[in-house]
Amino acid sequence: MDTTYSFRWATYCCFCLFEFHDGEKVIRPLHPSELYADGPPPSSRTVLFEYKTPVFDPQDERCVPPRIWRRYREVVPVTHPSCHQDWPQLYMKRLWNLVRYDFQPPLADASRRRCILAKQVGNPTKPALQEQARLGLKTLLSSKPSTQWEVEGRSGIICFVVTACQPIWATSMMFEGIRYITCLSNKQESQDFRQVSTDKNGLPDKISFASNHLGIIAIVFGDTVLSKQERLGVWWSCFRPNAKHCFLKAYTDGFKIRDLRLVESQYVDGIPPIRWSILPPEPKAASVVNLDDRAYSTPYFKLLDCGNPGITGYSTCMIDGDLVDLHCNYEGEDLSFYRKGGGDRLHAVWLYFPIQEGERIFEVWRQRKKPHFCRDIPILRTNKGRVFVLGTQTNKPGVSIEYDRLTSFPNAKHARFWFSYREGCVDYLAFDTEDRRQDKNEQNRLLQGPFALCSSGVANQFFATTASLEDVVQVAPCKSWAPGSTGIVGLVFTYSDGHREAVGQIRLDHLLSPIKVVPTGDMWLGVRELSYGCVIEKLRLIHSNGRTIYGGNTSEAGLRWCRVSWLGRLDWDFWHGRCFISHYAEPVSGEHVSKILEAQGGREWEVEMEMLDRPPTLPSRPSSLPT
Repeated sequence: MDTTYSFRWATYCCFCLFEFHDGEKVIRPLHPSELYADGPPPSSRTVLFEYKTPVFDPQDERCVPPRIWRRYREVVPVTHPSCHQDWPQLYMKRLWNLVRYDFQPPLADASRRRCILAKQVGNPTKPALQEQARLGLKTLLSSKPSTQWEVEGRSGIICFVVTACQPIWATSMMFEGIRYITCLSNKQESQDFRQVSTDKNGLPDKISFASNHLGIIAIVFGDTVLSKQERLGVWWSCFRPNAKHCFLKAYTDGFKIRDLRLVESQYVDGIPPIRWSILPPEPKAASVVNLDDRAYSTPYFKLLDCGNPGITGYSTCMIDGDLVDLHCNYEGEDLSFYRKGGGDRLHAVWLYFPIQEGERIFEVWRQRKKPHFCRDIPILRTNKGRVFVLGTQTNKPGVSIEYDRLTSFPNAKHARFWFSYREGCVDYLAFDTEDRRQDKNEQNRLLQGPFALCSSGVANQFFATTASLEDVVQVAPCKSWAPGSTGIVGLVFTYSDGHREAVGQIRLDHLLSPIKVVPTGDMWLGVRELSYGCVIEKLRLIHSNGRTIYGGNTSEAGLRWCRVSWLGRLDWDFWHGRCFISHYAEPVSGEHVSKILEAQGGREWEVEMEMLDRPPTLPSRPSSLPT
């Protein structure tokens, strides 16, 4: 992700939809900026080059952050040479409108596609699967486009309007095992149309639709109970029509409807609807909190469960100082989620927050950093008083930090919230529980121009983690995962009572085997000093006599060994590969976020526990009858 080009290219072939791999030869069309560049005119309208995954390295000043890369770089289609030979160049633009992703599909979609294509070929080799995929696209292109597409007679995304006051018919088609809605109409234009809305005497109470990365796959009229289970890559939206807003405006690529909006008339574009991985009972009643002042797009809200007793912890992905993903951890889960995001996340920071039995997220707070910085920092607080800070701390002097409680979950069955999950940053949170903000009508500023391109990973910021060192029985080091890096980037401590704490960066798929603590010993950290910060290269748990433990191993030359006794606390601050380690005699600092939130918000979960433990009040015994 560098500044060489003013555009970026797709990560998949626009003819077969297979993802590219590093080293593959691929073809792209010339970009207009190259056509009119200084020098002799190009001899070809295409460019053959070797594909390389765009990588964001936050410590490389030439790298463009993913937020800017994805939002402000035009995407050009790319194809395999074999696919390009099979079809003429003029198809590339037309196909791009058809197969352009509205967002990156989940990793599981690639496996699903391979299974669908493999059933249709005798020898499921990659070339055979690609050929079958191209055949499927050819079949789709040879089918009859939607009526509106024929009327317009042009390529690209077009729109048409139907009224929700009258019955609605729809057509659909199958593509690679998924059925897509292709057209809507207020009359049955052919036998292919089936009626999806039957209300002849007024507006439906609710209209819901589901979409994936290629288009709309379902539309539901009325208060039909929808699935409460997430389907990876499927997003739901919901409308409540009224007398003023009673038209559905559909946006189509000619073969699939891409989007629906509720509008006043056919001449109004309307607002893109919010997408939800699971719809709240009443989406319009949900409280939406803006975290970021930079330019943003329509939220895609993903659900985060805060009350499931099977949750063992939470993992968060941070890129360039921004929160980009949240994940619930379960015992024995598949850890492939760490591999999502491609080159964006090769150098990403991953934080881990272990949860013990009987513990759950009870409150959501935010650290108010705006307007001094471009975004606020969410904080999760448990019913044990522990906190998980989902962002950076600042060393900037003179900046007063305020904390604001957003919501709480007194009932574990309704302990959940949604976070926006698109365009490389969590810009919003949403709740269907009580809104406990101090200012519920806050005005949000929107940064424009160069200010919208600013990075939240500015100077004087760092990730701050801390853990007690008393009663530790095991230590599990976490090795670095960033390309070209070495050393230990974090530690997971297990205590005598069974609970765990984490410091530094943690990816569960990079955890080393836990080491038993020597009760009479110490922990020694082998530190390699950098111009700013350090790297932890080695860790040993041994009996120690206070002197250096360097034993002549050449791989340890130049290390400074730091002794950490099992008392007090360990502060592990860092910015990507650079660490700042401190050992203090006090267990927890009075300035720690957990202490600040307790002083400001109390411990409301204790009231809940008292109510649960309190015996039921029995009805009073009736007075005896008079004699």
